Amino acid sequence: MSWGMADRCSGAWLTTMGLAAVVVSWIHGSSPARPATIRPRPRRNAASTCATRPSAAINDGESVAGAARRYGVSRQRAYKIKRRWDADGDSGLPPRSRAARTIANRTDAVLASRIVELRKQLEKDGPDAGAESIAARLEREGVRPPANSAIHRILVSAGPVRPEPGKRPKASCTRFEASLPDEPRQSDFTHWPIATVPGAVVVSRLDDRSRNLLHARAFATVTMDDVQATFLQACAEHGIPARTLTDNGTVYTTRPISAAPGRSERTLALMGVRQSNGRPCHPQTQGKIERYHRTLKQWLSARPPASSIDELNEQLAEFRHVYNEERPHRALGRRTPGEACRAKGKALPDPELAAGTQAKLDEQRRRETTAGSPGATRRKPIPKDERAEPARADVTIGPGIRRVDRRGCVTQNNIAGKRRIFNLGKHNAGRMAELLIDHGRAVATDLETGEILADQTLDATREYQYRKPTDSVNDAPRQM
Repeated sequence: MSWGMADRCSGAWLTTMGLAAVVVSWIHGSSPARPATIRPRPRRNAASTCATRPSAAINDGESVAGAARRYGVSRQRAYKIKRRWDADGDSGLPPRSRAARTIANRTDAVLASRIVELRKQLEKDGPDAGAESIAARLEREGVRPPANSAIHRILVSAGPVRPEPGKRPKASCTRFEASLPDEPRQSDFTHWPIATVPGAVVVSRLDDRSRNLLHARAFATVTMDDVQATFLQACAEHGIPARTLTDNGTVYTTRPISAAPGRSERTLALMGVRQSNGRPCHPQTQGKIERYHRTLKQWLSARPPASSIDELNEQLAEFRHVYNEERPHRALGRRTPGEACRAKGKALPDPELAAGTQAKLDEQRRRETTAGSPGATRRKPIPKDERAEPARADVTIGPGIRRVDRRGCVTQNNIAGKRRIFNLGKHNAGRMAELLIDHGRAVATDLETGEILADQTLDATREYQYRKPTDSVNDAPRQM
């Protein structure tokens, strides 16, 4: 670029003395250089000067190509200058911003206000009120929703949502999902207060694959019989699953306290259902039903408190319909759990497991029958009408904690010099009992609930203590 071209584009940047020095240097054949004492003027209007001069020359009748050559700009630039000058005059020559005048994907104010309104409505009704739920509601209304990130930004700017920059990313979690429904079914219970019962128990069963809520029922207290009843009712409505997944509660398994399977586990095995239990103190294994409990409590909190167990069960029935058929799930591609459950076939129980369990049970019964036959070493029980009143022994022994074995018995050593076996009933197998002997009176109490399991007189003449029903009324709930 020559000095003359630079001068034309930026205006005269040399003083008269400096221009004379440059001319003298040209005459003597030396290279032009800027004097050390001369500074260039600010080039704030350089672009407008480069545009003004070619436009003036074109307006005077000079061709576009000639003006471009004269002032050292491209022909495309010269034609652009001419179009701007023809349209806007001198006001169109200054540089223009290249920023976009409009944003094509900006959400309009009406849709943004509807998003905020849906957020408040969902929070009032109880279901999840995140971006996924709002987008699903907009689709049901026939409105094309914006991206989830855009919905989140609208909620943050409006105030209902506060950003959480320190939240753990979901990509850091290892997800598990069964390939088919009923493989497995998760079950757990949670507490919810009502007017009559401060700690009512809600037992739920949830499909792992589809998140379909199969059963939800409230009880005043939960027992193993209640858990079995919920399982059988869910099987009657939805079929027998291939596997179940629960925590290590004693209403589901007796593994933490006994190597022998409990009643619930035997029932599952006889039906061909495999039982799985999560790692102790690790609720993430049953993460789906734990997250379901949060949604359930959020929905119940948005409604008037139930006054009874029956009213709470009515609310649970309503929630089950909303959860399965009306509430889309983000992990299911905005499908409802009911739609996801009906989209695939179901896993079936294992008939070989059922047959093997039945064979073991038959063998156990055969051995017990053989042991009670004449000639066996085991003594036959004395009939009730032939039992004599036990001889009372004035013996006092402090309380001791024992586990009721599968026969329904508790064994205590060194009572009046011998081992004593107390019969508490087979229906109490697996419980933890506290045995107290006070002046010959033996009382067995459930360690968790305080229920009196046995209250009888110690027979010092026998090792086996027959169970005698207590005359007192026991109002304590039975719990496993």
